[in-house]
Amino acid sequence: MAIFEKTSQTKAIVDDTEKLICVVENAQNINKHTEYVLRVQRGPCKENKWNVPRRYRDFAALHSSLQPANIALPLPPKKLIGNMQPSFIAERQIALQNYINEVLKHQILALSLQVRSFLDPNNYSLNITEQALQTMSIALRGHGRYELKCPLSDVGWRIRKHYFLVTDAESRTNCLLSWQNYGPDKYLSEKEMQTAFKSLLNISHPYIDQILAIHNLETGAYVVRRIHENGSLRDMLYGTDYDKNYLSKYGNPKVRKPLTDGQISHYGYQMLQALKFLHDKGLPHGHIHPGNIAIENQRVLLMDIENIIIGVPCLYRPQLLELRRTATAEAVDVYCFGHTLYEMAFARPLHDHYCDIYPDGISNELESVLRLCLSSTSCKHGGPSLLHLLAHPFFSRAPLNGLTSMHDDERAHLKFPLPIKDELKAAVAQMESRLKSDQKLVRSTKREVRIQEILSSEEELRKQKRRAKKRESVWKSTSSLAETVRSQSASTASSPTPPSIPGEPTGNGACTPASGAAAGITPPAGAARESSGRAALLDAICSFDKSRLARVNSR
Repeated sequence: MAIFEKTSQTKAIVDDTEKLICVVENAQNINKHTEYVLRVQRGPCKENKWNVPRRYRDFAALHSSLQPANIALPLPPKKLIGNMQPSFIAERQIALQNYINEVLKHQILALSLQVRSFLDPNNYSLNITEQALQTMSIALRGHGRYELKCPLSDVGWRIRKHYFLVTDAESRTNCLLSWQNYGPDKYLSEKEMQTAFKSLLNISHPYIDQILAIHNLETGAYVVRRIHENGSLRDMLYGTDYDKNYLSKYGNPKVRKPLTDGQISHYGYQMLQALKFLHDKGLPHGHIHPGNIAIENQRVLLMDIENIIIGVPCLYRPQLLELRRTATAEAVDVYCFGHTLYEMAFARPLHDHYCDIYPDGISNELESVLRLCLSSTSCKHGGPSLLHLLAHPFFSRAPLNGLTSMHDDERAHLKFPLPIKDELKAAVAQMESRLKSDQKLVRSTKREVRIQEILSSEEELRKQKRRAKKRESVWKSTSSLAETVRSQSASTASSPTPPSIPGEPTGNGACTPASGAAAGITPPAGAARESSGRAALLDAICSFDKSRLARVNSR
């Protein structure tokens, strides 16, 4: 058993936000059924790819599991007769490629466990939830304070984050427990992480949610918080409950409730205050989105501040990889804050990595803030700072309403030991370095693709030139052959001219050489040669035998 545990520890941690690229490469008939071979690539690295064989019924099962999202997907229909014909298999292969392209186009589907296990069965097992339940059952037995009631399956977007309903044995109240496996950006040791979690237990800030319990285990950490009955900010935007299935809640919601400019200014200012506090303490958030923000009594409560320590990737990491300058921890928080404001304003997420065009009716000040965070120009230069955003007119008027000012009994507090501060700083620097290297890899991959497209276009142009030259040479040879045939046909159609009899005048009154000599006229040497050549030509014409000619088709 110890051998298997060691193997699992040394296994590389997979980044669950990396894009998967799938190509239906070919189809093969095996045991009277057709298997389609999928070539899957994770991320921009071309070496990180593998093949997965799938039948049509596997695609149908995937399609059925994605139905709660209420997103129209073009799965080709089933066919019972003639489904083994090569022409039909070729058509279905194209249709399945269109289907998988449409699935991966939606981020909410591309990040789901159903799609990941379909394309990458080695790294994503469907019994992940059962493993998490077993881990929490064992861990809570030793804790003693919290009793496990039931799992809340598929509540959040993270594949390796699981939610459970627990009961506090002291107060007999229900709480929410979340279990999260470590991510690829985990750089603290087990002892350092335990010390950092103790500091998070004592955090006090009016705009940061309180942590009731937090513990790190060998493969992950679990956090206990109180339940927010209204759900997260995203639940409020789409009018749903916190304990429903993630795909059904956010896939294609029927209800959309965007916030007013006043609400956005009010809540946005509170978010910036909490982010500024965390950065001053050396703990950036890095994961701001409407799903980890709660609203209670007109007050923002940031959650999941422990994610930066656990090392899990950000929801907007696929968009961050498309940027060049947005790589520092503060720039990432500002960029995620901009995405959050966009979803608050329009009740729909921004899927592109920048936005330069906004719908009509948006206020100038809100558009100015969104452009500072999300415009292509701002993203090229790293975006504004948190202080710059706090000084923006859209947020500077928020403290005037009296709800955003801190009271004397709400003093902000978070203190890390000095060694942990240094380790956190080093961990954040390593996280930024990994982000920069991945951004560079994406840019180099795009550059290679562009170069390949240019080379392929030039090669195609050369091929076209070679084809044109070949057609021209064939045309020339065909034309010369036709000209030869026409000349031969014309010569065979005309009868030879009989030679003139010596001593007799020709039809035009000219004299033959013999008559000229008889008349005492001596022709010059050139004229004699010309006369002899003409006589030889006339003799050849007279001796011409048409039967010796080869038969030629004049067509």
